[in-house]
Amino acid sequence: MKDFNGKVVVVTGAGSGIGKEIGLAFARRGARLAVADIDEARLESVRKEIEAMGNTVKSWVVDVSQAEQVKDFCDDVYREMGRVDVLCNNAGVAVGGFFEDIPLEDWEWIVGINLWGEIYGCHYFYPRMIKDGGGHIVNVASGAAIAPLPLMTAYCATKSGVKGFSETLRAEARLHGIGVSAICPGFVRTNIIKNTRYCTEDDRKFGEKVDRFYEWRNYPPSKVASAIVKAVERNRGVVLVGPETYMEDATYRFSRRFWQALVAVNVWLSERYKI
Repeated sequence: MKDFNGKVVVVTGAGSGIGKEIGLAFARRGARLAVADIDEARLESVRKEIEAMGNTVKSWVVDVSQAEQVKDFCDDVYREMGRVDVLCNNAGVAVGGFFEDIPLEDWEWIVGINLWGEIYGCHYFYPRMIKDGGGHIVNVASGAAIAPLPLMTAYCATKSGVKGFSETLRAEARLHGIGVSAICPGFVRTNIIKNTRYCTEDDRKFGEKVDRFYEWRNYPPSKVASAIVKAVERNRGVVLVGPETYMEDATYRFSRRFWQALVAVNVWLSERYKI
């Protein structure tokens, strides 16, 4: 897919961060946007920004962890816009802490959004894209899908699930002329750390340090959006974004035992020195 002029692009989690930049990136290329987010105020701000660019844009308040809401969203998009050319399942959240401290409610929350949200999106949109004869699906995973990371069992589990789901679906979708990309960003300056659910006060303090590092790193979400547009243009499968993600992937491929030792040291330091 090289020309996005007039194409219909759906983006979930579009109210801020990567999702917002995805919408703006495709809008600059002439696409028509269908954007969704759980935060109505942020969503309205993004809608106005895209509209000011002269693009057609429709917005829906959607909780992607609720199957019926995603189904209604899909029905509304097809009724309002006629078709979908690119589906970007982007909405995501995080939980931080040791596994034994994570309550089941937080597991249900993160799995519902990060994994079920992307499954629901594909479940409802994919069959209609097949009938339309093609398109592209973008599932936003994470560098946490590439290799295990300390104190992130819930996040790694969901994002690894997204990557595995996307790679398998990609093989099937080729039969219908549909591309599928799993996007794996590294340290990106978004609100995800601020909105993370922490299990203990020590976890929250650690999260504040991580957030300061993200601010210092200052890697903008617009670069992830640019990588996503290129992924659709070139029909790429797994897309790593950010030098740290390439380093993580290379190290893990070179020696899983070495990487696991690094993670174990990080966990021990976190427990011993509360850093």
